[in-house]
Amino acid sequence: MDIQQLKYYKELCRVKNFTEAGFACNLSQSALSKQIHKLEKELNVTLIRRNTRKFELSEEGEIFLEYAGKALSLYEKMLEDIRFKKEIRIGSMTVLSPYHFAKVMSAFMEQYPDIDLILDEQTADQVLAHLEEFDFAILRSLLITDTSKYNFITLYDDYLCAVVYDSHPLAGRKSIRLEELKDEEFVFPQKGSGGYEAFYDSCIKAGFTPNILYEFPQANTIMSFVEEKIGITINFTKVCQESAGSGVRMIPLEDAPHFPISLIYPKNVILTDPQKLFIRFIRKWKKESS
Repeated sequence: MDIQQLKYYKELCRVKNFTEAGFACNLSQSALSKQIHKLEKELNVTLIRRNTRKFELSEEGEIFLEYAGKALSLYEKMLEDIRFKKEIRIGSMTVLSPYHFAKVMSAFMEQYPDIDLILDEQTADQVLAHLEEFDFAILRSLLITDTSKYNFITLYDDYLCAVVYDSHPLAGRKSIRLEELKDEEFVFPQKGSGGYEAFYDSCIKAGFTPNILYEFPQANTIMSFVEEKIGITINFTKVCQESAGSGVRMIPLEDAPHFPISLIYPKNVILTDPQKLFIRFIRKWKKESS
C-alpha cells in the first residue's frame, strides 16, 4: 500500500465513478480498477460492492475511507512541515534601507543557509492588514494598538528632526521646538506609512495641526520638494541622513519624540525551530551592536 493508492481510492469515493476518477488520476479505468483490487487483496477485504448498479462502499470500505483521509491529511502535514517550515516570512514597512537591515538578513542567511528569509516590503497599513500572514513584522511600535497580543524586540530607535530648505529663516538654527513650525506648510509621507502617523501625532502633541500640502511614498521625493522650497518636513533622523540632498538643512528638535522600529510577533503561539533561531540571532545581534 502506498500514498498514491490512497489518493486513488479517495478520489474514486469522491466521484463514485471509475471512468471519471481514472481521468482525474491520469489513469485508465482498468488501471484504476487494478489499483483498487491490489488494495483489497492486501487488506483481504472487499472495499467496493460490485454487484450493484450504483457505486457503493462496503462497511469495510467506509472504514478504510475514513482512515485513508486521515493518513493523507497527516502526509500533507508532514510535507508542509518538511518543505515550508524552514521558510520565515517577514512583513516589513518600506523605509528599511536607511537602517541597513539587509546586513542583518545577509548575516543570518550566511549562518543558516537552509532557512529561507522572505521579506515582503509593503506600506505599514498593508502589513497591519495582513499581520496574521507573516511570521514576523517590522514596524514602528506605535502602530500596534493592542500591545498585549504581541512580543516586541526593538531593532532601531530613531527620533524626529526638522528638514528645511537652505534659505529658510530657521536654517541657521542649531535646534528648534516643534511648535515653532506651526505656521509652516509641510510635505509628508503618505497616510498609512507609519511615518505620517508619527509626524502628525507629534504635531498635534506640540499644539497644532500641520498644514500638509503634499504626501509622497518616497523620502527622496519629499526631500526634493523641500529643496525646491515648496514646503518643509519633519522626518526620522536616520532617514534624513540617507536621503537629504545638499539644498536642505536638518535641524534637531528639542525633546524630539522617539519612534522605535521593532520586530513584532504574536504571543501564545508555538514557534518553529527556524523562528526560534531567528529570534536568538536578532537578540544576539542587538546585544553585539549596542
